[in-house]
Amino acid sequence: MNFSHLFERKWQAACEAGAFDDLPRKGRLDLDDDAHVPEEERLGLRLLKANDALPAWIEEDKALREKVAAARNALRRAYLWRQQRLAASDDPAERQRVEQAWLRARAQFEQAVAEINRDIFHFNLRAPSLIVQRLPLRLQEEYARLAQSS
Repeated sequence: MNFSHLFERKWQAACEAGAFDDLPRKGRLDLDDDAHVPEEERLGLRLLKANDALPAWIEEDKALREKVAAARNALRRAYLWRQQRLAASDDPAERQRVEQAWLRARAQFEQAVAEINRDIFHFNLRAPSLIVQRLPLRLQEEYARLAQSS
């Protein structure tokens, strides 16, 4: 068993579930303590802090997380709408229209996941460390997550 892969999945799931949202200084680097930063990078970090800015890779990671959340939310809304409509309708034509709409929503989600995975690939190339790299989304896992949450 690959424990680093398991740990990464658990860590990512906890981050996406908001387990770390209430931590102090959320989304901000502690740039006051630069003892661990190489001498040649300290000036850059101080400039970032003075201008209330974050390194580009952190901003890119935030944008990735927002894209993932938006895609998941859109799929979840479509899934819940489908469940409601199917439960409320006995008309075969209406049920077929609902299923077609669901298939379109799934196709849009799959397109969004492909785009997000391209963005993750490019993010991982620019990430300063393996620790901050993100795993690509897997459609089967996303659909399983959807089914479990409903």
